[in-house]
Amino acid sequence: MNIDIPFYFLRHGETDWNKDKIVQGQMDIQLNETGRAQAIRAAEILRDEPLEHIVASPLSRARDTALAVALRHDIEITYDEGLMECHLGIHQGELQGDWTPGYWAGEYHPEGGESFQQFCERVHGAMQRAVALGPNTLIVAHGGLWLAAKAVVQIEPDMRRMPNAQPILIRPGNGIWHHTTLG
Repeated sequence: MNIDIPFYFLRHGETDWNKDKIVQGQMDIQLNETGRAQAIRAAEILRDEPLEHIVASPLSRARDTALAVALRHDIEITYDEGLMECHLGIHQGELQGDWTPGYWAGEYHPEGGESFQQFCERVHGAMQRAVALGPNTLIVAHGGLWLAAKAVVQIEPDMRRMPNAQPILIRPGNGIWHHTTLG
């Protein structure tokens, strides 16, 4: 993934399905009370950051998280369908299962969904479009994007999964994304 300028990343706040380990994929699941509070907390953490652009997934859990930040910074949000979570086909709405690690390893393609490779290609393009808007861009999206990024860049320090509504600053360089957790 050819990104060479720093940017911010924020995974959406918690949903009931996150809490219950139900596969959301591209189903439009709303933030729960905890998730709404997390979005407000993330906006507070980002209050002094020099954000100029916010690009978000149009799924409501990301859209509502982005809105909390946008209101704090008085910035318009741009939506990019390429930032949507992976489409997990027949597994959307089910509990996470034995198939999940195989999907993230690129070894399993769910019926009616997209392969991990297809997902990576889609989100890599969307992330590049977002960051191309200029420095101080915030991407608000989903945890799967973090795993897609890890498929092509080294992340330092390693962070296996992206926590809900935890803002990070990413400084790319030489195929490595150095990240700082904010707040």
